[in-house]
Amino acid sequence: MNRVGQQHLLRQAAGFLELGELLVQPDQPVPAASVPVLRRALKTLEAIEPPLRDQPETILIEAESLRALGHFDAALPLFRHVAAAVPKRIEPWLGIGWCLKRLDRLDEAIETLREGVQASPRQPVLHYNLACYLSLAGHVQPAIEHLTKAIAIDRRFRDLTQVEPDFDPIRSDPRFLAVTHLAC
Repeated sequence: MNRVGQQHLLRQAAGFLELGELLVQPDQPVPAASVPVLRRALKTLEAIEPPLRDQPETILIEAESLRALGHFDAALPLFRHVAAAVPKRIEPWLGIGWCLKRLDRLDEAIETLREGVQASPRQPVLHYNLACYLSLAGHVQPAIEHLTKAIAIDRRFRDLTQVEPDFDPIRSDPRFLAVTHLAC
C-alpha cells in the first residue's frame, strides 16, 4: 500500500480510538459498545506497514487502544517505547501512570510521572497527575508541591481538585486547602 493509503489507515485507527473512548470512564468496566470500536482501531493498525508502523504516533495509538480496553500489561511496553523515543510528549507518561495505577503499582506510577515531569516540567497535567498519585500514596507534602506547580502553570487545575477522588486522602489537610483556595 502506498504512503497515502498508510496515512489514511493511521487516521482511521485514531478515529476508531477516539470514538471508542467516548464512553470509557476511569476505573469503570469498558462499556460493551466501546469494545468493538477499540478492537477495530487495533485491527486497522495491523494493516499499517513499516516504517509507519514503527513510528511513535502509530505505537501510541495502539497503546491507547489497549489501555482503553483495560489491557494495561500489554499497553505498558508500548507507552514506554514512545516515552523513550519522544520524552517530551506527555501522552506516554500519562498512559504509563494510568496503567501502573490500575495494576496496583502506585510507587512505579509515581516514579514514572517524576520522569515525565523531568522531561516536560512545564506540562501542568503531569504535575497534576503526579500530585494525585502522591496523594493516594500518602505523600502529602510532595503532592501539595506538584499540585501547586500544576495550578501555577494552569489555574484551571484548581477547579479539578474539587471533584478528583484521588485527593480525598489529603482533602482536609490545611496545606491542600490553602493551595486549592489561595490559587483563586
